[in-house]
Amino acid sequence: MRGAGFLLLVVFAVAVAGGAVAAAADLDGGDGGGGVAAEWRFPSSRMRDAYVALQTWRREAIFSDPGNLTADWVGPDVCNYTGVFCAPLPWDRREVAVAGVDLNHGDIAGYLPPELGLLADLALLHLNSNRFCGVLPATLRRLRLLHELDLSNNRFVGRFPEVVLDMPALRFLDLRFNDFEGGVPRQLFDRPLDAIFLNHNRFRFDIPDNFGNSPVSVIVLAHNSFGGCLPASLGNMSGTLNEILLINTGLSSCLPPEVGMLREVTVFDVSFNRLAGPLPSAVAGMRKVEQLDVAHNLLTGAIPQAVCELPRLKNFTFAYNFFTGEPPSCARTVPRYGDRRNCLPNRPAQRTLRHLCCCGVERDWEVVGVWGFGGFGNI
Repeated sequence: MRGAGFLLLVVFAVAVAGGAVAAAADLDGGDGGGGVAAEWRFPSSRMRDAYVALQTWRREAIFSDPGNLTADWVGPDVCNYTGVFCAPLPWDRREVAVAGVDLNHGDIAGYLPPELGLLADLALLHLNSNRFCGVLPATLRRLRLLHELDLSNNRFVGRFPEVVLDMPALRFLDLRFNDFEGGVPRQLFDRPLDAIFLNHNRFRFDIPDNFGNSPVSVIVLAHNSFGGCLPASLGNMSGTLNEILLINTGLSSCLPPEVGMLREVTVFDVSFNRLAGPLPSAVAGMRKVEQLDVAHNLLTGAIPQAVCELPRLKNFTFAYNFFTGEPPSCARTVPRYGDRRNCLPNRPAQRTLRHLCCCGVERDWEVVGVWGFGGFGNI
């Protein structure tokens, strides 16, 4: 596709400025799999390698392309291929390289061949909403300039792809809606990423104590099975974190008071977990929060008035807990039914003795019994 666009040029430059140096690919760039005609002349070895990589992908690793996105992947001019973007090298603008591949929403079925490691100058790889499957090839660690990796909404499997930890320029990682499983390496939270999306996979692990080392602005871990507690190191993210979604991850114990240090956060969602104890008054330290959701947990006591009076709070949902007090100031921020199924006097749709002796949660066996029968959303 002609022209890389201003955004791609910026990302390409940022990847290099971040300290990444293009590594020479040691994959075989010969004729095997690439179908390089003897009479073709490429402007550089990197463009010849790009041709080999893309042709191998199209011919050997793409099984279905109903939108014909790769139908024009013919001939040596890879910059004219649909979804392929070229840009001048930041350190030598006389030379052009493949800087981006975007096949989003292509419904393409296939896998990622090892030859993709030949795309050593790639800054963007966007493959969301396709049917790619299998595991990520280890050769992707040669993508030393890769800034954005979006593999969401595919059929990738296996353990967490640790190859992404070897990409020094990576800032955006999106693996959501796949079938990755097992643990997530603690090293992920030491990487200089700006966005991490791991939701809707099969990951199972306890959130590590270095979680707060991550400089992300957005992190979404929802709909996995993490369990354990939110570590106190969460407070270390105070200067960068804008959105955190930990919905349905099996979190237990209580909310640490360090959540109040998240002064930049605008979205905080820990709903559908097993968090217990009171909602800490330290939550009032989230001065920029707009969306606050603690629904479907085991939280007790009274809602702190200072939380409901947060200046930017627009939506505060705490339904399906065991709260016993709600300040009048909450009426401004709590949506209709946003406080239902608690133990609040003079509020509609609350728990009753017939459903559960909940006020004070004095009978722990009843709470456990509720979880044992598939959650307490129906009581």
